[in-house]
Amino acid sequence: MQVVFSPGAEIKFEGANNFRELGGYRAADGQQVKYGLLYRGGNLDLLKSEADHARLASLGLREILDLRSAGESAAHPDPAVPGAHYQRVCGMRNADGTEMDFSGQGIERLRQEKEAFERIVGRPVHDFEWFSALYREMPFRNPAYHALFALLEGRHVPVLFHCSCGKDRTGIGAMLILLALGVSRTDALADYMLTNVYRREIIERFLADKPAAERDLLRPGSLICCPSRASASRWAQEPSTKFCGATRATRRTLPMNSALTPQG
Repeated sequence: MQVVFSPGAEIKFEGANNFRELGGYRAADGQQVKYGLLYRGGNLDLLKSEADHARLASLGLREILDLRSAGESAAHPDPAVPGAHYQRVCGMRNADGTEMDFSGQGIERLRQEKEAFERIVGRPVHDFEWFSALYREMPFRNPAYHALFALLEGRHVPVLFHCSCGKDRTGIGAMLILLALGVSRTDALADYMLTNVYRREIIERFLADKPAAERDLLRPGSLICCPSRASASRWAQEPSTKFCGATRATRRTLPMNSALTPQG
């Protein structure tokens, strides 16, 4: 179902924001990414109304890939979507490869992981610096993104991939797909940063009670409360093969004939 007609436009739900698709971007070889196949979002547990459930069902999803930890998904389970196969592969990992759990049960392990990072760098660090380091490495050797590309290479679309807020784990996955399909690095980065537009009110509330110095750290120039533009720019400069083996040949095994159309 073609829901929107502008690249990066938000698909409106009553209970959630930052739900989008990747259709409409100019891609390789004079083509563009087709609408109605590649969806991205956040916590589906927020979709409570009949209207939201009906809209989600209308997308005709074949696959849902949940990038959250087991703890997050247990606390806020996805609703069943008719016709859609569900799988979960956590998109963030601890240093030992286990799932990084952002639920209440995972707080102590997160503290331990940060302390280990501080021992490596030899000084205390702000959470922002620690997470920036984590995000810089997230696209590499990540089983969640291998699972995502396996779905695309198997033409299991339409697909929805999501995390809790639809920003970091989901945003990186979206950027990797766009780059693999030949979308420009500028457009892929701009799509990533749109989270700051669609979650602006939430970000402002989060920053409201923070000291001025911390607000400046988390909001450098443009409203940023996700990995820095510099981190995202680094991902966009890396060849796609370093992330998940995506190459021009991979583009042909992605849903190329069905996900890309000639530009009019």
